[in-house]
Amino acid sequence: MATDKELQSKVIDFLRFPLIVGVIFIHNYGSTANIPEMASITGHTPVYHICSELFSHILGSVSVPLFFFISGFLFFLNTNFSKQCYIKKLNSRVKTLLVPYLFWNISLLIFCFIISNIPLLSIFPNKDFELSLRYVLEALWRMSDKTHNAAGYPIATQFWFIRDLMVTVVLTPLIYLCVKRTHIYGILLLGIVWLSGRWFEFAGSCGLNVSTLFFFTSGAWFSINRRNLIQDMTKVKYISFIAYPLIVIIDLLTDNLVYDVGTIIGIIFWFNIGHSSVRTTIRTVRKYREVRAMSVTGLIHINNIVLTGVRSQGV
Repeated sequence: MATDKELQSKVIDFLRFPLIVGVIFIHNYGSTANIPEMASITGHTPVYHICSELFSHILGSVSVPLFFFISGFLFFLNTNFSKQCYIKKLNSRVKTLLVPYLFWNISLLIFCFIISNIPLLSIFPNKDFELSLRYVLEALWRMSDKTHNAAGYPIATQFWFIRDLMVTVVLTPLIYLCVKRTHIYGILLLGIVWLSGRWFEFAGSCGLNVSTLFFFTSGAWFSINRRNLIQDMTKVKYISFIAYPLIVIIDLLTDNLVYDVGTIIGIIFWFNIGHSSVRTTIRTVRKYREVRAMSVTGLIHINNIVLTGVRSQGV
């Protein structure tokens, strides 16, 4: 039987793919094909709107906060945080976060510049792409209102998650001290700020998002305090199984009245779904191995019986 630590690792690995699918749904929210027939369907039938709201906005919205939560948990997992540990983890994140981030944003920037200067291929009407230092820096970090539709995001808008995560990782020594000295109260304060929707404009412009900070620090709290996610999450397993579906229904009927609370309950819900799925898989595999072992043992006994009978007949 797998230990709680092994289950914890397996559950996190199991959740990676569904979370990626959830992120894809988020970026598909509100997207429609530019086809008259499709516009007619989506304009007069509530089914599309309900499905889009359910999968892309409500269920999918848990993906990014849960990614931040897991990132914070794994960053401090099984380590005695120190200067050497911090430097080692920063070097690791340069390879896994910074390099891919720069590669895709620079690639898209070059692509946009080339396409915008070929009239027959231009798909960016009235867009002045330039390679000035200011524009490049904005494209790699935070586009301004004057230079891009997606203000506040890098040119590869989907990578805002990586940008905010990198900023938060740099601040992990402060997060560690905050968790150690304020205990759970620091997390509660961050949660209240997140729920209020208020944050420092300067911090947001630097990539320090309150949502990122809250969920990353929440995950960090568990690993810094040597908490086991399996043991803690399963304590409220059945409550989450009842509460989250109700919250989803309320959000659908009330235009996201309890959306933020649903995000927190959703993290617990999906973690318990992952835990139940992994345990079911482990039991199924174990039973299969037991049946296979019994079958092999049975065949050996049958073979011995047959050989004994043959020998007794003098064959």
